Amino acid sequence: MHQQQQSNSKDGASSTSPMPPEHGNMRQHSHGSNYVNSEDVATPASPMPSEHGSLRLHSHGSNYVSSVHWAAILNSISELNDVYETEREVAMLTSSEYVPHCSPGPRLLYEPVQATKDEILSSIPARAVVDRMVARYFNTQGVAPAVLSSGQFLREYENFWQDPGTTSFGWIGLLFSIMCLSTQYQQFSEDPAGPETSMRVHMFRERTVHCLVLGHFTKGGPHILETLIIHCTSEVFMYKDAEIGLWLLLGMLVQLALSLGYHRDPQNFSHISPFASEMRRRVWAAIVQMDLRLSSQMGLPRLLKSQQSDTSEPRNLLDSDFDETSVELPPPRPETEVTPVLYGLAKIRIDSIGSLITDLVADTREHQLLEIMHLDEKLHEAEASLPPIFRWQPLSQSLMISPQIVLHRLALQLSVQRLAISLHRRYLSVPYATEERYDHSRNACVRAAIKILEFQQSVHEETQPDGLLYPVRWLLSSLMQSTFLLGMSVLCYYVQLVKSTRNVPLDHDKIFDLLRNTYPIWLRLSAVSHDAQKAVEHLSLVLGLRHRQVDTPLANKEEAALSSTPNGKSAWDAHQGIAGFSRMFDTDLMAWDTPGSSLSENMFSTDWLLDS
Repeated sequence: MHQQQQSNSKDGASSTSPMPPEHGNMRQHSHGSNYVNSEDVATPASPMPSEHGSLRLHSHGSNYVSSVHWAAILNSISELNDVYETEREVAMLTSSEYVPHCSPGPRLLYEPVQATKDEILSSIPARAVVDRMVARYFNTQGVAPAVLSSGQFLREYENFWQDPGTTSFGWIGLLFSIMCLSTQYQQFSEDPAGPETSMRVHMFRERTVHCLVLGHFTKGGPHILETLIIHCTSEVFMYKDAEIGLWLLLGMLVQLALSLGYHRDPQNFSHISPFASEMRRRVWAAIVQMDLRLSSQMGLPRLLKSQQSDTSEPRNLLDSDFDETSVELPPPRPETEVTPVLYGLAKIRIDSIGSLITDLVADTREHQLLEIMHLDEKLHEAEASLPPIFRWQPLSQSLMISPQIVLHRLALQLSVQRLAISLHRRYLSVPYATEERYDHSRNACVRAAIKILEFQQSVHEETQPDGLLYPVRWLLSSLMQSTFLLGMSVLCYYVQLVKSTRNVPLDHDKIFDLLRNTYPIWLRLSAVSHDAQKAVEHLSLVLGLRHRQVDTPLANKEEAALSSTPNGKSAWDAHQGIAGFSRMFDTDLMAWDTPGSSLSENMFSTDWLLDS
């Protein structure tokens, strides 16, 4: 039984709050992994995410995620926990092919360096090849943060080719990081990618690390932070799932930036030129944005705190508007003019509120409903204040907009919906389900999850060969995937909440249509993503697929829709298989509201525990 405690609310909006579960009430299963909230044991019929988050025990120690992370939300759906737990354990014990996931992580954390400067320089391709890589990097705006001045870089680039041997490791590392990210653009755009391109990405990545280490990056110096930022961006594209090593790499970047004073506005220091001041602001803005996104993906508190920095946001300027000789900065261009900085400024609008929401979620102190509603209002104001070019418009009204701008609009919208869920998730639980004062928060949370899955469906459709987003399909990263996972987990949780609390409304058809449509998407991604595999396994339970016999007509359709991938796993061909799944779900989902149906009984009789 959930216990409640009285709180003295000045606004009178919130009078009850759930008591936190007992610390240390965790269990570890025989295969060495899995989580534990005390609610799972005490009240299996009443889902309630722990405000403390979830702590997973495994053979190497433990992993923690906050209460608004998708893994914690799935973990709190207690009644499917045992089904998933039992099936995973049986699969691990009976499958000879089971190999624990092991990622080497970012190379900077592990790479031994024995290369010499001559060896590093000899691995740079011919200038004509490098010229194309550099051009591709600077012409693809909004992917890598705008932390370089194109004019300054090109002048340094010419000097490098005049005498490469005298160039610092810091600048050579910068060049390799640019070549690595640019070649990733090429790799992801090729269909299929050639082995030579993959080898180049690997080599440029290694050389970037070599230059950082040989350049003693921990001491700072010119080009080091910019190289690390581009290198981190490249690493994000390396992984299909959240990677703790990336967060640790970010920590090194953050601490180095703090030690170099980037968190204090350059106007406080008269010896820093206007040009250097503005470039420092661009670098700091990029670091703050990376911190918020990677920390959110990991389900961990962000590293930087707003009150510790007074660095102003950069101005909306073209690189040609100022240079090293500028005595003062020109006024910013209007936000109707797209510059390399404008998308970063748009993210700052959302992040300024997102940082407050993230800090509130991580705060162990009690917060009242009035504060939640104040931040909710601020979030909507931030969305409305976006530069016109980045305000969301339906795809049918964006036919003349470049695919990259459309994808940036979508990424900003996903950030808004993710923050809405973080802000209101607490009130999507049993203790608040029957109180009208929390209706807005519950509805806001569910609406945000619905929008996220609608966006996922649109992205899936429009990244097909004839889709509007096909030219920029390679820009989809694990950061966006984690938001899709969050939307899915919230809707699955909401379904369970409705089953436990009958008077909570449920848009049955819409929610189940979204869940069944997202299943083949996750099935396709499961060939390369462990998180997608978890999504498939849990959605299989929710949608009743585990109970269908393999010799049914649907199973044959499913098998026909699966195609072999290079790594030997199966991937979902949505064009062949989604129609069959839709017909099957139209029948299966009717069982949800059928008293005594086997589907209903099996789905809600056991716990659901995420093993990730």
